Amino acid sequence: MNLARALEVALPEIPARKLADRPPRLDPGTTSKEHIEDGKPVVRIYVPCSGNMYTFPRNYWKLAQLFDGRRSYQEIAEKYSQENGAQYSVDEVREFAADLDANDFWYKTPQEKNILLMKETAEERRKKLKQKSRWADLSDVMFPAFNPDPFLNWIYPLTKFIYTPWFTALTSIAFAVTAGITITHWSEIGRDMEVFYSFSNKTWADVVVLYVLTIFVTAVHEFAHAHACKHYGGRVPAMGFALMYLTPTFYTDTTEGFVHGLPHQRFTIAMAGIWSELIVCSVATPIWWGTPPQTLVHDGAYFIMMLTGLVSLVVNWNPLMKLDGYYMLCEVVGIRDLKEDSTTFVSAWVRKHIWGLPVDVPYVPKTRRLGFAVYSILSGVYCYSVLYIVARFAGNIVRNFSPEWGFVPEIAVALWIFKSRIRLLGNFMKLLYLDKKDRVVEWVTPKRLGIFLAVLVIAGALPLYREHVSGRFLLEPERIAIVRAPVAGIVERVAAQEGESVALGDTLATLENLSLKSEYESTRAHLELANQRARRAALEYADYGEARKDREDWAVRTDQLAEKQKNLQLVSPLSGTVLTPRAMDLRGAFVMAGDEVVEIGDLRLLRARIYISEFEMRKVGLGAPGRIQVDGFVRRWDASIRAIGVEPKEMEKGLSSKEELAGTSPPHFYVVDLLVANPDQALKAGMTGTARVYGERRSLWGYTCEGIRNFVSRKVW
Repeated sequence: MNLARALEVALPEIPARKLADRPPRLDPGTTSKEHIEDGKPVVRIYVPCSGNMYTFPRNYWKLAQLFDGRRSYQEIAEKYSQENGAQYSVDEVREFAADLDANDFWYKTPQEKNILLMKETAEERRKKLKQKSRWADLSDVMFPAFNPDPFLNWIYPLTKFIYTPWFTALTSIAFAVTAGITITHWSEIGRDMEVFYSFSNKTWADVVVLYVLTIFVTAVHEFAHAHACKHYGGRVPAMGFALMYLTPTFYTDTTEGFVHGLPHQRFTIAMAGIWSELIVCSVATPIWWGTPPQTLVHDGAYFIMMLTGLVSLVVNWNPLMKLDGYYMLCEVVGIRDLKEDSTTFVSAWVRKHIWGLPVDVPYVPKTRRLGFAVYSILSGVYCYSVLYIVARFAGNIVRNFSPEWGFVPEIAVALWIFKSRIRLLGNFMKLLYLDKKDRVVEWVTPKRLGIFLAVLVIAGALPLYREHVSGRFLLEPERIAIVRAPVAGIVERVAAQEGESVALGDTLATLENLSLKSEYESTRAHLELANQRARRAALEYADYGEARKDREDWAVRTDQLAEKQKNLQLVSPLSGTVLTPRAMDLRGAFVMAGDEVVEIGDLRLLRARIYISEFEMRKVGLGAPGRIQVDGFVRRWDASIRAIGVEPKEMEKGLSSKEELAGTSPPHFYVVDLLVANPDQALKAGMTGTARVYGERRSLWGYTCEGIRNFVSRKVW
């Protein structure tokens, strides 16, 4: 028989009762310090046995300090009443101790912990063990921690120069150099950053490298927090490894630093992680800049730049999620639990004033209510956006290796991440239903139900819905002229560059052709001689016909060469804008006859070409109105249909909004050209965006009936 089980059966109550009657006591390692929060003195207490920080009013902390494990509840009540001049009963002392015990405040010996565990039922123990299972909740998998304090005590004297002014100035200079390299190479870094964080076109080797580098970066980040905590006199009892949504991360217990530190010191502890990542980035960036491409050092430094650079800075400094920026903001505004307090206030206010539920709204000073509302809404939107991006990220990883099945992990991760939110929404809907059920039943009478149905029928018959078709487009000038070289030559001068406006007849470029020039001068000389011979023949009446014919031949050749000479000046055939990129680079280049030199486009009238499927062609017609929205612009521009293609065309690459499934038959697409007036030339050629073409207005019932009729017509005929 199991000895522990035998003891439990034989003596199940005696030790538990003895220990339950014994007053609790403080952890001998408990530390505390008084702070001012919201203008009131409070005491922050760090309890090592639980690893938690508590905030007490000053009188509560005085009472808690009387619990030494030897004084009885009666003695504690009498001593506290004598010291504070107010009567405090034994029952109140017991209730105070019980409340703190429920929050794991009191110190417990290993024997006491085992006996408390034995008092639980088997079912309760199974539930607790399941909750404590390492892999029970994959959103936060915790591994055993270790005590880094001895190591920090050894390394801190060797590295405390980090907090000196000269080192701060040195790192600031390094940050400036890193920023300069990033800005000058932004066209490359910015593009790669989007590809890096969307995790497209990556191999499994890239996944492994990214995982290892993430572990290194997060380890440096958390060690910086621990180092700053040690600098301000706090102990760091725990540091460990964890997986948050299977993403590697470290965690560090710097609670004691937040207990003892002043506001600016707590701010520094929170900022230390970001500062350390910037230092790592400032080391990796020059290495990437100075090493040859396609080498291990170059690529490794680039990966570290992606992890610790601008995106990491934006994410960590962002105060809308409980990361470093959030704790820094809390120290600045002096509100320790800003997210919880603001979310609780806004949620309770909405439940009471919007949904009319019997909920008590926590009191918040009037000066904070608007700020709480704004912060709660922005924080909620941002956090849900990050969770959505995490789900998309998982889909992108699998989509690289199996595009057809990338949606499966994406949906699975989304359900896994949002399951608690979905459960909360379900509970809220259930509460709302139970609260409003009787009122709704009482309110719904036959008369009101008839009025509601009549309004519904009338609203459905009104032509409120306007049919429309949307599609991606690429802006092109309606009128384009390509200026080509009529003759071969060297580009001597370029008079207009990209983006410059030119008028009809303006010189765009000048060509130089030495052989043509030499031939022209030689022909002119021969023409002059032919003129002299013709005049002499006319005076002497000898061979005048032959001389005149020779003069006419040379005159024709001279005119032809003069026209070619004139063609060396390239002029604009219309008023518009130069579209040729880097046109000035053509200077000194040799061009053959017929080569393109400059492209001119009239940007006052642009064409947006979209592709419409055969199923939606019935909605559009010539002259139908439309509207376009260019990516990056809030403003919209009016448009109209200029032409509709009569034959189906294959959609241009980059204009398709989605990929068709392999098991479906893709529809045919027809080209529809929209004309967009651009008098202020705010739009440029090559801009992309989304166009919407409008059809006739229809009612909801008409739209529904047409859909049913079309379905029946397609399947039954």
